Amino acid sequence: MTIDLKPFMRTGQPKYLAIGNALTEAINTGALLPGSKLPTHRELAETLGVSVQTVSNAYAHAEKQGAIYGQVGSGTFVRSRHVSHESDYLSTDEHEDPSRGIDLSTAHPVCTQRHVKLYRESLERLAREGRDDFITSFHPTQGLTQHREVVCNWMGQQQKMPADPDNMLFCNGAAHALTIAMATVLKPGDTVLCERETCMLLMALAHTLHFNLKGLATDDQGLLPEAVEAACKQGGARVLFCTPTMNNPNSDTMSLERRQAIADVARKYDLTVVEDDVYGALQPNRLPPLSALIPERSFYATSLSKITLPGMRAGYLVTPPHLVQQAIGRLRSTTWMATLMPFEIASWWMQDGTLDRMISFQQQELAARQLMAREQLSGCRFKAHPNGMHLWAELPEHWTPEKFARRARQEGVMIFPAEPFLATADRGNQNVRVSLGAEQSRSRVQAGLATLSGLMAEMPPPMHFVF
Repeated sequence: MTIDLKPFMRTGQPKYLAIGNALTEAINTGALLPGSKLPTHRELAETLGVSVQTVSNAYAHAEKQGAIYGQVGSGTFVRSRHVSHESDYLSTDEHEDPSRGIDLSTAHPVCTQRHVKLYRESLERLAREGRDDFITSFHPTQGLTQHREVVCNWMGQQQKMPADPDNMLFCNGAAHALTIAMATVLKPGDTVLCERETCMLLMALAHTLHFNLKGLATDDQGLLPEAVEAACKQGGARVLFCTPTMNNPNSDTMSLERRQAIADVARKYDLTVVEDDVYGALQPNRLPPLSALIPERSFYATSLSKITLPGMRAGYLVTPPHLVQQAIGRLRSTTWMATLMPFEIASWWMQDGTLDRMISFQQQELAARQLMAREQLSGCRFKAHPNGMHLWAELPEHWTPEKFARRARQEGVMIFPAEPFLATADRGNQNVRVSLGAEQSRSRVQAGLATLSGLMAEMPPPMHFVF
């Protein structure tokens, strides 16, 4: 449809605010009726003589004001002033600043004011009921026994990961847990087998702890058992690092049969497995972690920061029974003990169902955003899990990942090129990682995806323009 916003436009404001406020005023005065479909971002941009990004930011602002709403695959519509289309978690009074750019680069759960409210309520409860010795005394390096019992019960029932509290260590996030695991089983110069596309943390740990990485062939189910076996036959490998569920960045997820095959190879060649399972809880009807199949030779690391709030630095490390004391020594040398307060809150959330509800929200919200990505990037090949946080998008041949990421940043959209995720250099890798959780507003995610889709169809600008 065509709309005339000029009578409602005000001067002295950034363009996106002027357009967003004009939409709201047109709706309030009855010039735009509830249920009316609005022009596409590109159509309104052409009408007003502004950029598509400006209109995307304007729509995001109007949506925040409760004036309009978007439906994936259908368009943007005028909202009834008496009906809320937001879930309890997504409702918020916070006004985002579209000028800051759209973050599709950060591995981040969807966080709303409802999440913040839950955390603040827990902090208030902690102030009322928390033990004074949480902050006045040192405690066991592993963490308090009652906390470890609660999380082991939750892991066994909800995450299909049986764990003994005696083999559980509390860490300040999953990155800390993985550092402890690697430091326990590696010495400088050792070789670690991993997926050829793997998380950036592993590269950082390789530099910090001075071990070598060997990236192995994968398919859509992750590591190929024959590739792991071939590497073992060559000798020199003692440790396998992997993310069987929603591998970062490409979202590859192993089937149960694949997990069993990898476990068989690990047993045959006496490999120690370090499993990163920070995304595992996002998988509905999840499969058992690889570590559940080979607990005697596996370190299992997970946390709450990818499924609740990034600041919820409650990390958990399940160790092989014969290595628990060595791991405790590494934990003590890096932090003495993890901060107790997040684990007290986590224990409450695990026992009263709050954590399960928060996970369910992430699953549903990320599923909606993945559908949005499928719609916006319909002309692009990419890999993603239906409930995952990321997508691994393949660029047209005329783009390189680095140039595309820089060009996207110029348009106000942040993404990651392939290179930081490659265990072995691969100049032919044409992918970028797009993450869907950092932005609270779906409309901003949609706007960012639309920008990326438009850029993919363009030819790269001259080099002097890119830099």
